[in-house]
Amino acid sequence: MKILLFPLFRMPSGHHKAAEAIIDHSKAITRKVDVQTVDLLSHFHSGLEFIISNFYLKWISKQPTSYSRFYHSFMYSNKVKPSYSSPIVLWNKYFEWRLENFIKEENPDLIICTHCYPSKLFNDLKQQGKVNTPVVNVYTDFFINDVWGKTYIDYHFVPHQEAKKQLVEQYRLKAEQVFVTGIPVHPSFYQHKEQHVKQYILIAGGNSGLGNLKTLLNQLVKEHNQYHYKVLCGNNNKLYDWILSLDHDQIEPIAYTSCRQQMNHYYDEAAAIITKPGGITITEVLEKALPVFILSALPGQEEINIQYLKSKHLIYELDVHQAIEQQLSQVLNNKVEQSKWMKRLLQYHQEKEDSISNCLINIIEKQNQPFAHPYKKSAPM
Repeated sequence: MKILLFPLFRMPSGHHKAAEAIIDHSKAITRKVDVQTVDLLSHFHSGLEFIISNFYLKWISKQPTSYSRFYHSFMYSNKVKPSYSSPIVLWNKYFEWRLENFIKEENPDLIICTHCYPSKLFNDLKQQGKVNTPVVNVYTDFFINDVWGKTYIDYHFVPHQEAKKQLVEQYRLKAEQVFVTGIPVHPSFYQHKEQHVKQYILIAGGNSGLGNLKTLLNQLVKEHNQYHYKVLCGNNNKLYDWILSLDHDQIEPIAYTSCRQQMNHYYDEAAAIITKPGGITITEVLEKALPVFILSALPGQEEINIQYLKSKHLIYELDVHQAIEQQLSQVLNNKVEQSKWMKRLLQYHQEKEDSISNCLINIIEKQNQPFAHPYKKSAPM
């Protein structure tokens, strides 16, 4: 069986982590599966990928308010839209043409999208009858933005029951098309080690260099620290060197690691994590039952993620202008609050209907039985 996975960029992101997770879930089902990752922009127009990725990073760092307005106007209006109207129609047509020919050449058995833009293109191609391969949307945030293809996409792996309700009620999809799997994480993060003494606070989000990380660390330097802190710097060598220059016994920079087992080790030994509300990272640490403190949110997706997480009381927000350790200890040293948080976490996990592996098996088995006409809407609008 041949499966094609479609993120957007080569640039490391949650969409890539989701794709990697899907690959390993697929291989756990059968060794006879051939899974290939196709980064849409780099595969079909590498020059455009470089321009867009750099423009995006500069935009969110230099003009975060402007990007937030753009995202809420064009990508997530929180209103039902019959179809996503893009201001870049010509580019859409170009990529649709390239995708149509590519799918004819590759002839996959299944297509999985971990980014909204490839999903939108496949939705349009299926509407036009130019692609009939089953397509799966795998959502990597705690909400569904306007760009994702919905009506003509065959299956949806959604983060929670509210997302399923949205697709069924607003977009008239059949309940059998929508699987509440949670945001996908690598199978290794489902492994839980025996309880032991938690040694430190993990701080993530240093790779991008965005957010209030230096403000946080400067505040910690001023405090009498009861906790040890490990800061995941990723490829941000400037941050790594800056932390070393602090010469602080309780604040330790950690260089980039690509080893999943090492990340698991960090999670297992941590008492809590301070991070940004990215869909994949939050899901990983919730799988590890690690208390989550949010430092800041990037404009766009993370702003909306944090709204959902706050509504479920799954995270704690930090004020970098107040004593950090006092805010941490009010949660970590409070057994009553810890018990309440664990109950909320259990309720969140209980929303999942099935594992990603089982859902993939169900879809593969349905390949032999037509689920719906590939060129028609699954239900009347």
